[in-house]
Amino acid sequence: MVKETKNQTLENEKVSVLKRLADGPDHNEISYKAYRVNGFVFHIKGSESSTTTQNSGVTMKAITTFISRKSDPNGVEDETTYYGMVKEILELSYFDFQQMVFYCDWVRIEEKVNNCVIDPETNLIYVNLEKLKRISKEEDEPFILACQASQVFYCKDLTRNDYWHVVLDAPKNWLKM
Repeated sequence: MVKETKNQTLENEKVSVLKRLADGPDHNEISYKAYRVNGFVFHIKGSESSTTTQNSGVTMKAITTFISRKSDPNGVEDETTYYGMVKEILELSYFDFQQMVFYCDWVRIEEKVNNCVIDPETNLIYVNLEKLKRISKEEDEPFILACQASQVFYCKDLTRNDYWHVVLDAPKNWLKM
């Protein structure tokens, strides 16, 4: 009889969770039109067409590697804020645990002139909602964990064309949905 130590048991549990994640979720995901997380109530973009409110704006911070020149193979890591719209809210089941994810369209923030601009005088952030990433490259990841999301509102900038919006942080709302 082989006796398993506490460290071996913990290691086996970690491997088991990692294996379940690598195997992927079962194919019976549940989709939602709204979801409350981090003090915000998020709605999918498609459900807002008949309402006067906007709750699909999403933002998240991530560490991203930037390459300054094509000739420079070493990138520089920096914290980056991404802005987008929630298209789908999904609950993925990994058999004995669930994970909520948002499927999003993201503003192309790497194009600083045409898609994401910070006004130096007002410090306001402007995004072009016409220029969203549509999963054009393998590295364009549309999913985020719901727990990573913060909410923003997009207010049209009347001094520019219809696609430019000012990013406004949303207040947290701890009331019931």
